Amino acid sequence: MTGANHSWGARGAVRVNGGAVHYRRAGEPGAPVVILLHGSPESASALFGVAGALEDRFDIIGFDTPGNGLSAPLDLSDPDADDYARALFAFMDVMGIERAGLYGFHTGAGTAMSAALLAPERIAALALDGYAVWTPQEREDLLARYCVVHALLWDGSHLARIWARLEEQLIFFPWNTPRLDARMDLPPTPLPVRLRRLRDWLTAGEGYPAPYRAAFKRDGHVGPDRTSVPTLLGAMARDPLSAHLTRLGPTSDAVRLRRWSGDHEAALRDIAAHLAEHSGEAARTPDPGDVPGDPELLASLARPAPRLGWSPDEHGGFLLKLWRDLRLEAIAAAADQAALDAALDPLTLHRRVTAVIQAETGL
Repeated sequence: MTGANHSWGARGAVRVNGGAVHYRRAGEPGAPVVILLHGSPESASALFGVAGALEDRFDIIGFDTPGNGLSAPLDLSDPDADDYARALFAFMDVMGIERAGLYGFHTGAGTAMSAALLAPERIAALALDGYAVWTPQEREDLLARYCVVHALLWDGSHLARIWARLEEQLIFFPWNTPRLDARMDLPPTPLPVRLRRLRDWLTAGEGYPAPYRAAFKRDGHVGPDRTSVPTLLGAMARDPLSAHLTRLGPTSDAVRLRRWSGDHEAALRDIAAHLAEHSGEAARTPDPGDVPGDPELLASLARPAPRLGWSPDEHGGFLLKLWRDLRLEAIAAAADQAALDAALDPLTLHRRVTAVIQAETGL
């Protein structure tokens, strides 16, 4: 399963305002830049399909949102969508990008719209795939109950809860609302995709709620009604946010609405055509990741640990087996009590499981 197709492009890392930002880059050097903004709690690797549809005519950069993927979280207690938009602009500055097209999925769509409102001169076009317009009651419920942080337990049972929570998110939206009217009509998700989602959750750790909360706090009515940036705003038919298209009030003349059918390839062609019609600019400088100066940064963001003797399964039991095996190995190897205490610390074991999953899926 290592090297699945979600590992697209060349990986890079730069420091932005003192924190590491991880990204992927593919496509045509010197072509207009399009930046891809993923949903939560994932990473830019989730957008391999979008990258593949755009790479023949753009310089594609997939940006790990701060606090997701391998990017450091923002140094703010409760950031909002504008804060993530400012982080995007700071990343663009480091990368030598003055003006770019933006693709945003779910959480990323809200960030993209906020960026277009803050600095429209820097955004050539928006392609928004699943844009949230919460009701006040939905916002209250999501902020109160959606983002659960599972305490790390000595026996690894928190891993079963994480796996079950990720599975439930593929069945209901919101995930913690097991009602018929919340049931999604989605095809079965392949195990490699579920493992990638698990990897992203484990990698983000306790920082994963912050981008979610920013998306939940954002008023989706603000933006489509006033943006001057050419905007394609739509959703796939099976996307639960497709229902939010009807919640929009009057939109500006710059906005075109789409309700895409189940033909994902056709939707990607529509998105590519829109971004090409309103293309941004090429980056002014070479990729900073290609310039020597901080060669250890990318390698320091994750240290995958390949391991034999295990394989993933459909029900998540493999996680408890991994935890048990790693724990027994630590007990057998400890030379003294201090070493045993350190090795059995739940955070230490949790990080070791994360490293094994990272090695299995690739980064």
